[in-house]
Amino acid sequence: MTYHIRGTEVFADVVEDENGTVRQVSFALNAPTPAHVEAAALAKNLMVTKQETQDGVLRDWVEEVPHANFFPVAVELVPAVRDAQGEVIAEPVMDTSYSVNLVLVGDLVRKVDGHGWFLWELLLLEWMGAGAETTVNGKVPGLAMSGVSLIDMSKVQTPQGAVA
Repeated sequence: MTYHIRGTEVFADVVEDENGTVRQVSFALNAPTPAHVEAAALAKNLMVTKQETQDGVLRDWVEEVPHANFFPVAVELVPAVRDAQGEVIAEPVMDTSYSVNLVLVGDLVRKVDGHGWFLWELLLLEWMGAGAETTVNGKVPGLAMSGVSLIDMSKVQTPQGAVA
């Protein structure tokens, strides 16, 4: 999934309505831990820190901003081995890093900066321009910033053979 923003290809899937208005922006991230993704999302205003006091104890947590939807993904590196009856004889090898699909919708895809640029465009252009080339799991190209890789989902094949 790639999209072009003013001539620059970015790793994202963008859904537009019949009038060409962007309705949804999706992209995929990979990091060593969920904390890495949270830190990047906090820095880019896709998550916020909340606090409340319960029973005299101050509690902090991080949550998504409205219209930013993070969907964790389990990545299978090596499929399970099955016998002739379909029973698993060797468990699959799973990626131990953290992968997440991020979907932006609603007001979040319509927010612009002082120059009229959509904030999601600036985010993706920054990643494409400043990110260091990397390869996730030895096969998926990406661009890493602060330990979080924006990955090229067009290079990921699902077990059914369709592009994820």
